[in-house]
Amino acid sequence: MTIGVTGAGGQLGGQVLDNLLAGGVPAKEIVALTRDPAKLASYAAKGVAVKAGDFDKPAELATALQGIERLLIIPASDLRPGIRAPQHRNAVNAAKAAGVKHVIYISTAGTHRGQDLFTSHLETEQAIYASGLAWTILRMGMYYDNLWMGSIAYALSAGAYPATAGTAEGKVARSDVAAAAAALLAAKGHDGFLYHVTGPVALTPADVAKAIGDAFGKKVEAVIVTQDQYNGGLKAAGLPDFVVDAIGAIEAVRAKGQLDIVTHDVEHLTGRKALTLGEYLASTRHLAAAKAAAH
Repeated sequence: MTIGVTGAGGQLGGQVLDNLLAGGVPAKEIVALTRDPAKLASYAAKGVAVKAGDFDKPAELATALQGIERLLIIPASDLRPGIRAPQHRNAVNAAKAAGVKHVIYISTAGTHRGQDLFTSHLETEQAIYASGLAWTILRMGMYYDNLWMGSIAYALSAGAYPATAGTAEGKVARSDVAAAAAALLAAKGHDGFLYHVTGPVALTPADVAKAIGDAFGKKVEAVIVTQDQYNGGLKAAGLPDFVVDAIGAIEAVRAKGQLDIVTHDVEHLTGRKALTLGEYLASTRHLAAAKAAAH
Protein backbone atom coordinates (compact mmCIF):
# COMPACT_ATOMS: atom_id res chain seq x y z
CA MET A 1 0.00 0.00 0.00
CA THR A 2 1.44 3.36 -1.03
CA ILE A 3 0.72 6.32 1.24
CA GLY A 4 0.95 9.97 0.23
CA VAL A 5 1.24 13.06 2.45
CA THR A 6 0.76 16.55 1.02
CA GLY A 7 2.31 19.52 2.78
CA ALA A 8 4.98 17.15 4.06
CA GLY A 9 7.46 20.00 4.50
CA GLY A 10 5.34 21.63 7.20
CA GLN A 11 5.32 20.91 10.92
CA LEU A 12 2.26 18.65 10.86
CA GLY A 13 3.38 16.86 7.69
CA GLY A 14 6.82 16.15 9.14
CA GLN A 15 5.32 14.70 12.31
CA VAL A 16 2.99 12.50 10.23
CA LEU A 17 6.00 11.15 8.33
CA ASP A 18 7.82 10.51 11.63
CA ASN A 19 4.82 8.62 13.01
CA LEU A 20 4.48 6.49 9.88
CA LEU A 21 8.15 5.50 9.97
CA ALA A 22 8.12 4.89 13.72
CA GLY A 23 5.01 2.76 13.29
CA GLY A 24 6.76 0.42 10.91
CA VAL A 25 5.48 1.64 7.55
CA PRO A 26 8.32 0.94 5.07
CA ALA A 27 9.87 4.15 3.77
CA LYS A 28 9.53 2.87 0.21
CA GLU A 29 5.73 2.89 0.66
CA ILE A 30 5.60 6.60 1.62
CA VAL A 31 5.42 9.50 -0.81
CA ALA A 32 6.08 12.94 0.69
CA LEU A 33 4.75 15.83 -1.40
CA THR A 34 6.00 19.37 -0.92
CA ARG A 35 6.54 22.54 -2.88
CA ASP A 36 10.22 22.43 -1.91
CA PRO A 37 11.62 18.87 -2.08
CA ALA A 38 15.01 20.07 -0.82
CA LYS A 39 13.42 20.60 2.61
CA LEU A 40 12.84 16.85 2.91
CA ALA A 41 16.32 15.62 2.02
CA SER A 42 16.60 13.83 5.37
CA TYR A 43 13.49 11.77 4.58
CA ALA A 44 14.69 11.04 1.06
CA ALA A 45 17.88 9.68 2.64
CA LYS A 46 15.71 7.25 4.62
CA GLY A 47 14.10 5.96 1.43
CA VAL A 48 10.92 8.05 1.42
CA ALA A 49 9.92 9.14 -2.11
CA VAL A 50 9.98 12.93 -2.07
CA LYS A 51 8.12 14.63 -4.91
CA ALA A 52 7.23 18.18 -5.87
CA GLY A 53 3.54 18.74 -5.18
CA ASP A 54 1.97 22.19 -5.46
CA PHE A 55 -1.78 22.77 -5.13
CA ASP A 56 -1.42 25.67 -7.58
CA LYS A 57 -0.10 23.27 -10.25
CA PRO A 58 -2.85 20.63 -10.48
CA ALA A 59 -1.60 18.88 -13.62
CA GLU A 60 1.86 18.35 -12.11
CA LEU A 61 0.27 17.35 -8.81
CA ALA A 62 -1.86 14.69 -10.53
CA THR A 63 1.29 13.23 -12.06
CA ALA A 64 3.03 13.19 -8.67
CA LEU A 65 0.05 11.39 -7.11
CA GLN A 66 0.13 8.49 -9.56
CA GLY A 67 0.30 5.16 -7.73
CA ILE A 68 -0.78 6.50 -4.34
CA GLU A 69 -3.60 4.56 -2.69
CA ARG A 70 -4.22 6.53 0.51
CA LEU A 71 -3.59 10.28 0.51
CA LEU A 72 -3.50 12.74 3.40
CA ILE A 73 -4.44 16.26 2.33
CA ILE A 74 -3.07 18.80 4.80
CA PRO A 75 -4.63 22.26 4.36
CA ALA A 76 -2.60 24.92 2.59
CA SER A 77 -0.97 27.51 4.83
CA ASP A 78 -2.05 30.65 2.94
CA LEU A 79 -4.71 32.45 5.03
CA ARG A 80 -5.49 35.16 2.49
CA PRO A 81 -9.21 35.14 1.66
CA GLY A 82 -10.26 33.14 -1.38
CA ILE A 83 -6.97 31.24 -1.75
CA ARG A 84 -7.30 27.98 0.14
CA ALA A 85 -10.62 26.59 -1.13
CA PRO A 86 -9.56 26.62 -4.83
CA GLN A 87 -6.18 25.11 -3.87
CA HIS A 88 -7.90 22.31 -2.00
CA ARG A 89 -10.30 21.63 -4.86
CA ASN A 90 -7.26 21.33 -7.11
CA ALA A 91 -5.82 18.73 -4.73
CA VAL A 92 -9.06 16.72 -4.64
CA ASN A 93 -9.41 16.81 -8.42
CA ALA A 94 -5.77 15.82 -8.87
CA ALA A 95 -6.25 12.87 -6.51
CA LYS A 96 -9.25 11.69 -8.50
CA ALA A 97 -7.41 12.11 -11.82
CA ALA A 98 -4.44 10.16 -10.47
CA GLY A 99 -6.56 7.21 -9.32
CA VAL A 100 -6.06 7.71 -5.58
CA LYS A 101 -8.35 5.29 -3.74
CA HIS A 102 -8.90 7.03 -0.41
CA VAL A 103 -8.49 10.65 0.72
CA ILE A 104 -8.05 11.74 4.33
CA TYR A 105 -8.51 15.46 4.94
CA ILE A 106 -7.41 17.48 7.95
CA SER A 107 -10.34 19.79 8.63
CA THR A 108 -11.21 21.83 11.70
CA ALA A 109 -13.73 21.79 14.51
CA GLY A 110 -16.38 24.47 14.06
CA THR A 111 -16.43 24.15 10.27
CA HIS A 112 -19.23 26.30 8.86
CA ARG A 113 -19.97 28.83 6.15
CA GLY A 114 -18.71 32.10 7.58
CA GLN A 115 -15.23 33.58 7.76
CA ASP A 116 -12.94 32.33 4.98
CA LEU A 117 -10.86 30.03 7.18
CA PHE A 118 -13.89 27.98 8.20
CA THR A 119 -15.59 28.26 4.81
CA SER A 120 -12.51 26.83 3.06
CA HIS A 121 -12.69 23.72 5.23
CA LEU A 122 -16.42 23.31 4.64
CA GLU A 123 -16.04 23.68 0.87
CA THR A 124 -13.14 21.22 0.83
CA GLU A 125 -15.19 18.64 2.72
CA GLN A 126 -18.03 19.13 0.25
CA ALA A 127 -15.66 18.77 -2.72
CA ILE A 128 -14.41 15.49 -1.28
CA TYR A 129 -17.95 14.18 -0.76
CA ALA A 130 -18.83 15.08 -4.36
CA SER A 131 -15.64 13.55 -5.81
CA GLY A 132 -16.72 9.93 -5.53
CA LEU A 133 -13.48 9.09 -3.70
CA ALA A 134 -13.50 7.08 -0.50
CA TRP A 135 -12.89 9.56 2.29
CA THR A 136 -12.22 10.15 5.96
CA ILE A 137 -12.44 13.59 7.57
CA LEU A 138 -10.27 14.39 10.58
CA ARG A 139 -11.56 17.59 12.21
CA MET A 140 -9.08 18.92 14.74
CA GLY A 141 -9.41 21.24 17.68
CA MET A 142 -7.16 24.30 17.78
CA TYR A 143 -3.55 23.50 18.59
CA TYR A 144 -2.06 23.93 22.04
CA ASP A 145 1.01 24.79 19.96
CA ASN A 146 -0.60 28.03 18.79
CA LEU A 147 -0.19 29.38 22.32
CA TRP A 148 3.49 29.81 21.47
CA MET A 149 2.54 32.36 18.80
CA GLY A 150 2.52 35.17 21.36
CA SER A 151 -0.09 34.09 23.91
CA ILE A 152 2.32 32.49 26.36
CA ALA A 153 4.84 35.34 26.17
CA TYR A 154 2.08 37.89 26.77
CA ALA A 155 0.55 35.86 29.60
CA LEU A 156 3.90 35.61 31.38
CA SER A 157 4.74 39.30 30.94
CA ALA A 158 1.30 40.77 31.64
CA GLY A 159 -0.11 38.09 33.92
CA ALA A 160 -3.18 38.00 31.68
CA TYR A 161 -4.71 35.65 29.12
CA PRO A 162 -7.26 37.63 27.05
CA ALA A 163 -10.46 36.05 25.76
CA THR A 164 -13.85 37.36 24.65
CA ALA A 165 -15.92 34.88 26.66
CA GLY A 166 -15.48 32.20 29.29
CA THR A 167 -16.60 29.44 26.92
CA ALA A 168 -14.66 26.16 26.87
CA GLU A 169 -13.04 24.50 23.86
CA GLY A 170 -11.39 21.20 23.01
CA LYS A 171 -7.80 22.15 22.20
CA VAL A 172 -5.27 19.51 21.10
CA ALA A 173 -1.53 18.97 20.64
CA ARG A 174 -0.25 18.97 17.06
CA SER A 175 1.61 15.76 17.88
CA ASP A 176 -1.70 14.03 18.65
CA VAL A 177 -3.23 15.20 15.37
CA ALA A 178 -0.19 13.84 13.54
CA ALA A 179 -0.39 10.51 15.34
CA ALA A 180 -4.10 10.16 14.55
CA ALA A 181 -3.57 11.05 10.89
CA ALA A 182 -0.73 8.55 10.57
CA ALA A 183 -2.87 5.85 12.16
CA LEU A 184 -5.61 6.49 9.60
CA LEU A 185 -3.15 6.37 6.73
CA ALA A 186 -1.58 3.12 7.85
CA ALA A 187 -4.85 1.22 8.38
CA LYS A 188 -7.41 0.34 5.76
CA GLY A 189 -11.02 1.15 6.40
CA HIS A 190 -12.52 4.23 8.07
CA ASP A 191 -14.43 4.94 4.85
CA GLY A 192 -17.03 7.66 5.39
CA PHE A 193 -15.94 8.35 8.99
CA LEU A 194 -15.72 11.86 10.42
CA TYR A 195 -13.48 12.10 13.48
CA HIS A 196 -12.82 14.97 15.88
CA VAL A 197 -9.37 14.94 17.44
CA THR A 198 -9.20 16.91 20.67
CA GLY A 199 -7.48 16.91 24.01
CA PRO A 200 -9.08 14.93 26.86
CA VAL A 201 -11.03 17.81 28.41
CA ALA A 202 -12.63 21.09 27.39
CA LEU A 203 -10.65 24.11 28.56
CA THR A 204 -12.01 27.52 29.53
CA PRO A 205 -9.77 30.58 29.24
CA ALA A 206 -9.36 30.36 33.01
CA ASP A 207 -8.15 26.78 32.65
CA VAL A 208 -5.63 27.83 29.98
CA ALA A 209 -4.41 30.73 32.11
CA LYS A 210 -3.93 28.47 35.13
CA ALA A 211 -2.09 25.85 33.09
CA ILE A 212 0.32 28.47 31.74
CA GLY A 213 0.83 29.90 35.22
CA ASP A 214 1.38 26.47 36.76
CA ALA A 215 3.87 25.47 34.05
CA PHE A 216 6.01 28.56 34.53
CA GLY A 217 5.43 29.30 38.21
CA LYS A 218 3.71 32.63 37.61
CA LYS A 219 0.28 34.03 38.33
CA VAL A 220 -1.78 34.27 35.15
CA GLU A 221 -5.48 35.10 35.04
CA ALA A 222 -8.03 35.07 32.24
CA VAL A 223 -9.22 38.56 31.29
CA ILE A 224 -12.44 39.06 29.33
CA VAL A 225 -12.16 41.68 26.57
CA THR A 226 -14.36 42.76 23.68
CA GLN A 227 -13.87 41.35 20.19
CA ASP A 228 -12.60 44.76 19.05
CA GLN A 229 -10.06 44.81 21.88
CA TYR A 230 -9.01 41.26 21.06
CA ASN A 231 -8.49 42.05 17.38
CA GLY A 232 -6.81 45.32 18.29
CA GLY A 233 -4.25 43.43 20.37
CA LEU A 234 -3.46 41.19 17.44
CA LYS A 235 -3.07 44.20 15.15
CA ALA A 236 -0.85 45.93 17.69
CA ALA A 237 1.40 42.85 17.62
CA GLY A 238 2.08 43.61 13.96
CA LEU A 239 -0.04 40.90 12.36
CA PRO A 240 -1.41 41.62 8.87
CA ASP A 241 -5.12 42.31 8.58
CA PHE A 242 -5.98 38.94 6.99
CA VAL A 243 -4.26 37.09 9.83
CA VAL A 244 -6.04 39.26 12.41
CA ASP A 245 -9.31 38.42 10.66
CA ALA A 246 -8.59 34.68 10.76
CA ILE A 247 -7.45 34.54 14.39
CA GLY A 248 -10.24 36.88 15.45
CA ALA A 249 -12.76 34.63 13.70
CA ILE A 250 -11.43 31.59 15.59
CA GLU A 251 -11.91 33.45 18.87
CA ALA A 252 -15.43 34.52 17.88
CA VAL A 253 -16.38 30.94 17.03
CA ARG A 254 -14.80 29.71 20.26
CA ALA A 255 -16.78 32.27 22.26
CA LYS A 256 -20.02 30.96 20.74
CA GLY A 257 -19.23 27.42 21.90
CA GLN A 258 -18.66 25.98 18.43
CA LEU A 259 -15.27 24.61 19.49
CA ASP A 260 -16.58 23.07 22.72
CA ILE A 261 -16.11 19.52 21.43
CA VAL A 262 -14.27 16.75 23.28
CA THR A 263 -13.87 13.19 22.04
CA HIS A 264 -11.61 10.23 22.70
CA ASP A 265 -10.84 9.80 19.00
CA VAL A 266 -7.10 10.28 19.55
CA GLU A 267 -7.06 7.30 21.89
CA HIS A 268 -9.41 5.34 19.61
CA LEU A 269 -7.13 5.81 16.61
CA THR A 270 -3.69 5.67 18.25
CA GLY A 271 -4.17 3.50 21.33
CA ARG A 272 -2.86 6.20 23.68
CA LYS A 273 -4.51 9.05 25.53
CA ALA A 274 -4.34 12.57 24.13
CA LEU A 275 -2.01 14.97 25.94
CA THR A 276 -3.47 17.37 28.47
CA LEU A 277 -2.47 21.02 28.17
CA GLY A 278 -0.41 20.66 31.33
CA GLU A 279 1.49 17.70 29.89
CA TYR A 280 2.05 19.57 26.63
CA LEU A 281 3.39 22.67 28.39
CA ALA A 282 5.66 20.57 30.61
CA SER A 283 7.19 19.01 27.50
CA THR A 284 7.66 22.34 25.69
CA ARG A 285 8.75 24.72 28.48
CA HIS A 286 12.19 24.90 26.87
CA LEU A 287 10.66 26.84 23.98
CA ALA A 288 10.27 29.87 26.25
CA ALA A 289 14.04 30.23 26.55
CA ALA A 290 14.55 29.59 22.86
CA LYS A 291 12.02 32.24 21.87
CA ALA A 292 13.45 34.76 24.33
CA ALA A 293 16.94 34.21 22.87
CA ALA A 294 15.61 34.79 19.37
CA HIS A 295 14.46 38.34 20.19
